[in-house]
Amino acid sequence: MSFIYEEKRSSSPYVDVVWRTEDQTDGVYIASADASWDMIFIQTKEGKRRVLLSGPCSKTTPVPYSAGNKNFGMRFKPGVIFTGLPVTGMVNVTKALPVRNKDTFMLKGITWKMPAYENIDEFLANLVEHGLLRMDPVVRDVLEGRAVNISTRSIQRHFAKTIGMSPRQVKQIESARKAVGLLLQGRPLVDVSYELGYADLPHMIRMLKRYTGFTPMGNKRRGEHI
Repeated sequence: MSFIYEEKRSSSPYVDVVWRTEDQTDGVYIASADASWDMIFIQTKEGKRRVLLSGPCSKTTPVPYSAGNKNFGMRFKPGVIFTGLPVTGMVNVTKALPVRNKDTFMLKGITWKMPAYENIDEFLANLVEHGLLRMDPVVRDVLEGRAVNISTRSIQRHFAKTIGMSPRQVKQIESARKAVGLLLQGRPLVDVSYELGYADLPHMIRMLKRYTGFTPMGNKRRGEHI
């Protein structure tokens, strides 16, 4: 691995994981599909700052990185909504947010202080306080396996409005990500395929190749978190 990776959980109910990396060399990371919003903070070796906001992603994305860069960010949970930022036009899209100086950036017309990996929960709490984050309860319940008392078509509309994808596609992406996590723990391929409900091992191989860019063994060999 050509970068140092660390992650932690957040106290925010809107966030799946908080992570940071330090790039050791120049290279390209293949980011897996995640069906989630992401926010990334970058500091180059020259000290310049960038802030990126990525919409839900349905495909793999090559992400260049440069030696000396320090990065951190958060992956929001599927179903999280950025209030006033329609998901339409943001699926598979990453936008750079305006950076005013090394200490502040702009989001939704508000000037925000650059957070740090260590105080990211405070930043997330401020986003909530300003009404920028909320969760679609239908999407949340469907993905967590709880019954929802609305029609299939209504469920599809919630997913389309919130994530820009169908429930089936989001579940496929979630399963692929879980599969990689289990494989990196050393679980046998057949056991992972059975536990996650794939029709057979070839089916799992196809889904991981589609949504992570690598076969199961390829993911184990590269040993990188997704």
